[in-house]
Amino acid sequence: MNLAKVGSWLTLFANFGVIAGVVFLAYEIQQNNELLVQQSRFSMLQNQKDWKMFLTADREIAKIIYGPQVDELNEIDRIRRFEILSGVLFTWQWEWTQFQAGLLGASDLPIEAFRAVWEIQNTQLDWPALKPTLDPGFAEFLEKNVTD
Repeated sequence: MNLAKVGSWLTLFANFGVIAGVVFLAYEIQQNNELLVQQSRFSMLQNQKDWKMFLTADREIAKIIYGPQVDELNEIDRIRRFEILSGVLFTWQWEWTQFQAGLLGASDLPIEAFRAVWEIQNTQLDWPALKPTLDPGFAEFLEKNVTD
């Protein structure tokens, strides 16, 4: 009988250990999810900083993006402008996709920042050519929230 009691107690402790392990695992998963959200937010911030540095640090690129009207650029610079703006929009699209998937937590997309960049770069001039390169849902989002 003593052996049966010891076995019962061991089983009880083992069950408590399993329950404690499951609770600990759930806690760890929750912490990991929060870390992933923080990493997504940081990636979004880093993308924005990197693009600002890229667009302003080099005079030649800044002239293409912020300088004369698009029709005043030569063909090579028009292509460069298009590719740079595509890169900016692809970055925004990634951020929008992360937001749609709930991977930014309670953070909102920086729509006002998108709008300011859109206007200062005069992206509207290139929009008809840029729009087909984007996810249709994202293009619709831009048209509702960012473009004029």
